[in-house]
Amino acid sequence: MPEALPHVYRSHEVEKKWYSFWERGGYFRPEHSPKGKPYTIVIPPPNVTGILHMGHALNNTLQDILARFRRMQGRSVLWLAGTDHAGIATQNVVERALVKEGKKRQELGREAFIQRVWKWKEEHGSTIVRQLRDLGASLDWSRERFTMDEGLSHAVQQVFLKLHKERLIYRGVYLVNWCPRCQTALSDEESQHQEVRGKLWHIKYLLKERDPKDVGRGTWDVGTGTSDQRPATSDSEEEFDADKILVRSDGTVNYTGKDIAYHLWK
Repeated sequence: MPEALPHVYRSHEVEKKWYSFWERGGYFRPEHSPKGKPYTIVIPPPNVTGILHMGHALNNTLQDILARFRRMQGRSVLWLAGTDHAGIATQNVVERALVKEGKKRQELGREAFIQRVWKWKEEHGSTIVRQLRDLGASLDWSRERFTMDEGLSHAVQQVFLKLHKERLIYRGVYLVNWCPRCQTALSDEESQHQEVRGKLWHIKYLLKERDPKDVGRGTWDVGTGTSDQRPATSDSEEEFDADKILVRSDGTVNYTGKDIAYHLWK
């Protein structure tokens, strides 16, 4: 004990001292109260794309309050620590770092690029862990996980299989945000929507042995031309019953049993 209190409160020294004391005593581990009723929180794992921000500080403070309160009640508390690989987001961050070095991902090759990504994870993952410790988060670091860990990936797959068997999730055909550069689908969270001035394309379904010879429609998305199921008609074309027009998945178009070809023009 110091003979006199310091003139200035040195928060860093005090926080480091007590956090080390808590860890050495195993106070963050559920085994500290083995007879208590289990209480578990799985941390929403921070992405290894960078460092923590104010949102992380708020979110983890709320979790820490819950974990410490339940420990005070004698519960066997596990607050599971971990970080998230963040897939495409991390790849983009690493690619931007390579650009600053005058390099491209394609020049490195797959294996070398993956090694760079893992190096980035080790560097920034350790920074995130240090930040969580500095916040005083009472996480059980002996059980720290990473989303790409083999056991963790297997557990996630098992959960998805279970949900699928219970028909709580299912596969469907939906519009997605496709990235032509990354060659993968992106979530709305990973996409920035922007209105642009585009083109309106007209698709003409040519009718055989009919007058008039065609029925057309306008669209901004040419790719839907081969997947139309019920091309609609305008009021001036009521004689073409929309229910009698069918576009098959093989790209051919039928109108009351007769084949119809179609072509595009601007």
